[in-house]
Amino acid sequence: MAKYKTLKLTSFTMAAVLMFLSITFGMAYKPSHTYAAQNDIEESESVELFLNYSNIKVIYGTKQYLSDIEVFNASGAAINLADVEWMSDDESVATVKYGTIFIQGPGETFITAWHDGNTASLYLKVVEPKVSINKSELKDRLVGDKCTDWYNSTEGIKVTAKSSNKKVVKINDDGSLKILALGKSKIAVKAKDGNTATYTMNVNKRHAYVTNEEVFGLEEYIKCIDNYQNAIWTASEPGYIENIPDGTMKPLKSGKVTLSTNLNGETYKVVLRITNYNMMKELALSSLKDTLRYPASLSINSITHNGRKITIDYSSMNKYGGYDRKKFILKINMAGKYTSKTVSIYD
Repeated sequence: MAKYKTLKLTSFTMAAVLMFLSITFGMAYKPSHTYAAQNDIEESESVELFLNYSNIKVIYGTKQYLSDIEVFNASGAAINLADVEWMSDDESVATVKYGTIFIQGPGETFITAWHDGNTASLYLKVVEPKVSINKSELKDRLVGDKCTDWYNSTEGIKVTAKSSNKKVVKINDDGSLKILALGKSKIAVKAKDGNTATYTMNVNKRHAYVTNEEVFGLEEYIKCIDNYQNAIWTASEPGYIENIPDGTMKPLKSGKVTLSTNLNGETYKVVLRITNYNMMKELALSSLKDTLRYPASLSINSITHNGRKITIDYSSMNKYGGYDRKKFILKINMAGKYTSKTVSIYD
C-alpha cells in the first residue's frame, strides 16, 4: 500500500454551513479543493479524512484509469468508496467514479473525496509523451563522432531511435549515435504513445590524422554513397599528397590539407593532418623532460605513434629512490596545437 499522506481539510463547521445552505435554499453544492487551500479558513483540529495519495503523475496513453485510490477516516479505517462523493476540478483531464480515476487527456486537476462533512484531495498531473531533437548536437558532425545528448524526452517514457542509412549513422544500444561515414541519413526518434521527431544528417566532412610514412585510401568514407567509384579527389594545397593509380594516396610532407570530391551534386571533404614521427617524437621527449623537470634518471620503454598522438612508455626515479612507470601522451589537433598528459600504464 502506498504511504499515507495527510492533506489540509475544511472544518466540520464550514461543511455543515454549506450543507445547510444547499438544503434550505436549493443551492447546488459541490465540494472543492479550494476550500482546503484558502488560508483564512480554520482547519479542523484533527484529521477526519485522508487518501492514500497526495499527488500522482501519469504519462498520457500509458494508463486509462487508476483504481488503487483508497479513503480512510481519522482512525485509519477504510471507507467504502461507494459512500464517498467524488469530484474532478477538470473533467477534460480526468473523471472519477467510486474512487476509480479515468484519464481523459493531458493537464492538471484535483481529485476531491467528500464524506461525512470532510474532504481530502489529491493532485493529478497527466503529461504528454514527447520527444524533440537537439539539432545543434547533430549539425556539422564529422565521421568518427559519437552523439549522446542529442534528444530530449518526457521523463519516464520509452523512446526508440532509427537511422535510415546505418552505413552512415549507427544507433548504439545505449541510444547514442555513431557517425561511420560520409553521406546522408534521416534520424527518427519516437516516444511510445507520443510524437516522432526527425532530422536529416548530412555528414560531408571527416577529420583524419595520418603520418608521413603511411599509404591510405578514402574509399571507406564514401563507399555508402552512390557512384562512389567515380570519386575524383583534389587537394587544397599542392605538394602534400601523392596520388597512386590504384586510388590510394601517400603523404609527402607534414601539415594540413583538405581533400574534396563531388558526387551526385554533393561535395564531400576529408581534412588531413599529416604528422612527422621524428618531429613528434623529439617534441614529446622534450615535453616529458620538462614535465619531469629533467630527472636524474629516465628510462624509455617504448614510443608509439598513430598519426594524431605519440605515446612514450617510460620509467623515472621517484623521491624514494624507486622507479615509477607511466605513460606520457602528446596529441596534435587540426590547428597544429599540441596537448600532453601523463597517465598510469594501466589506463
